[in-house]
Parts: sequence; C-alpha cells; structure tokens
Amino acid sequence: MAQSQLDKQIEEGVETAVMVVGRFLSGAPLTDQPRAPGGLPRWQHVLLRLVLLAWAGWAAWMWWGVGHHDKVIWVSAGAAGVLIPVMIVLHIRGGARRRHMQTLVVPMSLALKEVIPAWDDAQRLKAVTVPLDRSFVKIALPDGWHGQDGHKEMLRDLVAARLGGRWQGEWNLKRYPFHVLFQPAKEKVVLEVPDKVDFFAPEVQEAIARCVPGELVLGFDERKQALTKHMTGETPMWGLSVGSGGGKSSFLQMIITQLVAQGATVVGIDVKQSSISCFEGVQGVHLYTDPGNIGDMRAAIAWVAREVEARNYMKKKDPTKEFDRLTLVLEEGNEFGDASKEWWNENKEKGEPAADPMWGDIASIMRMGRHVNATIIGVFQDLRESAVGNRGLRNMFRLILLGNFNANQWKMIVNTSPVPESVDKPGRMLVIEGNRRVWIQVPYASPEAFRDHAMKLRRERGYTTRDLYGGAPSKSKERLPSLLQVSTPLFTKDPAPVEGQARPALESAADDADGVEQERFTIGAGAHEDSGAAADSGPATLQEKNVEPAAPAEELLTLAEIARRFQEEGVEMNANTLRSHKSRKEDFPVGQMQDDGKERFTMAAIAAYYDIPLDEEKAEPDPEPARGAEDQAEETAA
Repeated sequence: MAQSQLDKQIEEGVETAVMVVGRFLSGAPLTDQPRAPGGLPRWQHVLLRLVLLAWAGWAAWMWWGVGHHDKVIWVSAGAAGVLIPVMIVLHIRGGARRRHMQTLVVPMSLALKEVIPAWDDAQRLKAVTVPLDRSFVKIALPDGWHGQDGHKEMLRDLVAARLGGRWQGEWNLKRYPFHVLFQPAKEKVVLEVPDKVDFFAPEVQEAIARCVPGELVLGFDERKQALTKHMTGETPMWGLSVGSGGGKSSFLQMIITQLVAQGATVVGIDVKQSSISCFEGVQGVHLYTDPGNIGDMRAAIAWVAREVEARNYMKKKDPTKEFDRLTLVLEEGNEFGDASKEWWNENKEKGEPAADPMWGDIASIMRMGRHVNATIIGVFQDLRESAVGNRGLRNMFRLILLGNFNANQWKMIVNTSPVPESVDKPGRMLVIEGNRRVWIQVPYASPEAFRDHAMKLRRERGYTTRDLYGGAPSKSKERLPSLLQVSTPLFTKDPAPVEGQARPALESAADDADGVEQERFTIGAGAHEDSGAAADSGPATLQEKNVEPAAPAEELLTLAEIARRFQEEGVEMNANTLRSHKSRKEDFPVGQMQDDGKERFTMAAIAAYYDIPLDEEKAEPDPEPARGAEDQAEETAA
C-alpha cells in the first residue's frame, strides 16, 4: 500500500524529534551549524540542559498538578537570581578561551588543510588540541597518514611558527588513535669550565683542606667543583701530554705545593730550568735543573730507584710499615730523554748496551713504587712510546692529562672515537682515567706565591727524612752554555777569546760519574740526617770540610770524564776523539785497568800527550803562623 503524505510527515517528524532529543541530551548543537569556537565545553552544555529539563518538569507538576503557583514563582525567581550571575561570570572567564580558540586553534586548524586534505574544516578543528597554557599541541591524524611529502616537517614548522620556540614531536602512527604530540624541546644546559681559577681562592683552599693524604686537587670542572685524584691505588703514576703554552708549569707548581703540604719529598728534574725552579731552597724539594749536568739528573733518578729498592726491602721485613711520600717529577720529558740519550752515547764504555739504562731506573720506580708510596709525575709535550725509552711505560701512567693536543696525539694515546676538540687555553686540560673524560681548569698563582706558600707550609707542618735511607745526590756547579764559554782549540795553548768578550771564570770539575753510586747511594738506617736547608744542598764540598782536593794528576778518570773536565777549562775536546786516538795511535798513554773492567787514565798523562798546560797553582797556606795574644803583647812591649 502506498504511503500517504500524512504518514511521511509523521515519520519525518518523529525522526526530527529523536534527533533533537539526542542532540539535546548529548550537548551537541541543536542545528546543523557548528558551535562557535571558544564556548562552553560540551559536558557543561549537557549539564545545563539536564538542569533546565528537570526544572521544567518540576515546575509543570507543581503548577498544574499540585497547584502551588506561588512556590513555583519564588523558586524560579531564586534560581534565576543565582544562575544569572554564575552565567555572567562564566561568560567573562570564557573570554580567554574564546580568544585562544579564535586566535590560535582555529587558524592553525585551517592551516592543516594542505597537510591533512582528507578531512574537512570541522574535523580538522576538532583534531587540534591546545591548552590555554600552551604546554603542548596534540593533533589527531587520519588513518593511513604517514607524513609523506615532508608533511611531518610542515607540521613541526607550523607549530613552531604559531607558538614560537623549538618543539619536538612524538609520533603515533601505528596504534589508534593516531596523533602527534608536540612539546617544547628541552634546552640542553651547557656547562662550561671556568676560564680562570685562583689557587688562593677560598673554594680552592677548602677543597685542598678536605683532601686526605695522597689525595690532590687537579682543577675545577664544568660544574665549578673541585676534581681530586688519589696518588695511590690504581692511579699512582700520572702522565701529562700537554703542548707548549698549555699550563704544565702552573700544574706542577700547584701539585708540588700540595705535596709539600702533605710532607712529601719531591725530586724535580727540569731541563727547561723555569717550571719548578721557584721551589729552590724549600726543604725536602730537591731540584736538578741544569741541562749542562745531565749526569746529576740521572744520579737523582738512580737515587729514587735505590730508595724504592730499600723501601721494598724494609716492607718485606715489616709488612705493616708505612712510608712518607716520595715523588719524582720529570718535567719536559721529551727534551730530557734526548739529552740523556746523548749523554749516554758520549759516556758509555765499549761493550755497554746502546739503550739508555736510565729508563730502567724509571721503569723500576713505576713498577715497584706504588707499594711503598713512591710515585712519578711525567710531563711531556708528546707522550709517545719512544719518549719513555720504548719500554712500555706509557701504559703505566694510569692517569693521563691532555692539553693543546691534536687528533694524532689523541689516537696514539687514547685511541677512541670520536676525537674531542682540544681547547687551547692555558691551564685547560682533559683528565682521562679509564673511560672517564673530564675537562678541568688548573688553579693558577705566580711562582713566587707558590714558593712563599710552600715555605710557610714547611715551617708550620715540618718535614722529616725518617723514611729516606740515603741522601739526595749533590749538584755540580752550573755549566755555562757553549756560546757563553771561551774555548781553547785542541793542541792550542792560548785561548782565542771573542772580540769584546771577557773570559768567564772557569767551572770546577764535577764528581766522577762512575763513582756516584758508591759515594751517594749508601743504603742504611740513619744515613741521612735532617739538618734544615743544609740537607737539601747535599754533602759538604771539599772546601767546606777544609780538605785539600786530590791532585788531578793522581786521579784515575775515564776518557769521557777527562774530556768533560778539559771542556770546563775551556779546551775543546771530545770523548769520541780520545777513544779514536787511543785505538789508532800506538804512542797514546797507557791506562790502568780497574776491578770493574774499565780502563782509566790521568789528566796529566792526557795533557802531556796533547801538550796542554795544566794549571797547578794551588792555594797555599800563610807561611807565617798565627800569633797568639802573648806574642802580640811581647811585640808591643818591645
């Protein structure tokens, strides 16, 4: 049967009524027009409609059912008096949200048309969620959207352009609901090492005061906190590979000052003559800084090695014995290694090994010293394996400090990737201990200030040699550089001074290098007494003891020592030349074979062979004896 026009109207009316009721109860707009952005949230619309519907039902029942007209009027007036102010307040408070929607959310949703073309404007507006505090931006995405054609970058740029700043997105394209959540990118806090640190600043002195014996402050890191390391345990040996101008001198001066504060004995080798010379005269700091007397430096290293040997023996007898710290500081290790090798080549006898045995003493200290509180600080401009005698010593420096380095040095010493960029600032160093890397700034002070502070610490805290079984080697008189000397060519009696240059005073001869160990390295308890500053200067000289020195003609010396003494007297002579003449010329003086298998000669015999006059003038005593008081009285009376 054909449906009549009335039935169609009834059916359409019912559908419309059901739709209106559904929209009414769900809080949706009652018409097809979307609600203006910035209004009340949908749940508030639902709540208000339900309240209105409940009031209408109650008022109808009370008005027509019960007949309480006055009650309906008074209740309605009271409800209106309450709701109207509330609505006004909500409307005012919603102004910020409406402006937020109209100025940010709606324009942003319209800009998504190119990025999300599959949705209409209403869907795109619904997809954008931005809270009033703009703490995040959440954008819903349609199924199958993968951000092709650079759409991801377009979305990120859109958010950054509308809200400003840097944003990072978290994409969810695999599980429903698909969306992207943008949040402000967290700014990385850049920590920087301080440009300069004063050694006498309160925070530095407080950090030093907190250190236990054996713990030293190296510098201040990017957190502005003191970095300390223990010269015990796994890091007793420290190695520095720092280029020129990197702050090596300041680092050593700071470390030596702290060692003095802890009562340590310090032996310093410095061919540069400037890094640690400020500690000259500080009790317990023995410095060897004359590059013209490499033998003295080698003797000092040998003494430290013998001290380590003696300490290990005493430790074996008494395992509970503890020793005061003994630290060897080797400054400019590259230059010292070359100079020591040259010295050895000139002074070694036939049959002795070509390798410099000095590195054997250093190896013994590094391997056996930790157990008896003996340590080494080696400072190099380039810490390559050849710089430490090719004995595998570089890997024994468990704590490495790098400064002013390049990529090749990093690969040679550390050999990890990526290579960090060197910071070429004085005192800026990278501390490497295992896999840990820390940039520090070394505290700085003037050399004079370090010296004065070290002297003050020695006076206040004292110093003892109770754990030293021998005395530090005495130092030879300083030798002038070759250009400051006036030399006499070989086979020439008269010197040839440079025009306008005065002949300097001649240097005195040093002790026999082959007798150093017998004279200086006596091992035994009580061999070394602490006598203030005099203890640092070594044994008294022959003049101080009023003992007449042995005549040079009667002293048996090696050819290398004879050549060196002649050079000190201004005569050009080379040890290799003497050895060559000895092997090729039959009339060369005959030496005397000693118990150690070495042949020695007298200076008089060599001087006579080359017709070189020897200065035999000796200081003779006054022939007239001192007169007593009685003789003077008799002479006065006469």
